Amino acid sequence: MNEAFYKIVRLIGRRVFLNASAPRVLHAERAARAGGYILAANHGSPYDAPLIIASNPRVIYWLSIVEIFRNPLVGCFLRCFGAEPLDRSGPDPRTVRHIVRHLRAGRVVGVFPEGGVRAPEESVLQGGALHDGVCKLAQLACVPVLPCVVVGSGKFADWKCWLPGARTRWVVAFGEAIFVREDANSARARGVMIEEIKSALRALHTEVADHA
Repeated sequence: MNEAFYKIVRLIGRRVFLNASAPRVLHAERAARAGGYILAANHGSPYDAPLIIASNPRVIYWLSIVEIFRNPLVGCFLRCFGAEPLDRSGPDPRTVRHIVRHLRAGRVVGVFPEGGVRAPEESVLQGGALHDGVCKLAQLACVPVLPCVVVGSGKFADWKCWLPGARTRWVVAFGEAIFVREDANSARARGVMIEEIKSALRALHTEVADHA
């Protein structure tokens, strides 16, 4: 990653969003915690990642799907932005090693454990499932998972919501860090952790629902 490039893009993005929207960020101090952690967010639209980047004071290294990287220009931009492509068609030890290395070095890695953009009725916020790969990464790197909820990002699909002064309302909220249990075997610990993440995301959604 080129961190200078990341910070310049984040600064520009923040100004664009601030000119067009009325954001609310809850518990930003949780996202500012020191050390490595996995940021696990719901995924309701393609605009979730930009809003999280604009709201999080830490630099985020994203784990994304390999399909997006097949466009050369998009792939180049994402790599400059610190994103890693994950091939979901089978084991991808190379990408896993890179992600674990980032986490052990004290960096933040962002993931969408729903596995892709979800319709509201299929979202984890409404009872949908999560992939437990996020928990496997947490176990391998010995880092916590920080839940994150984004509400209102889908409004930016309407071009009018980008206009200066549009005051488009959106919310990003960060939860408390969730740690891997050490008093259970690996599979059991992942099962407990994934339920804790789902519960935390739903509780955050309840907290922020009135602000978007």
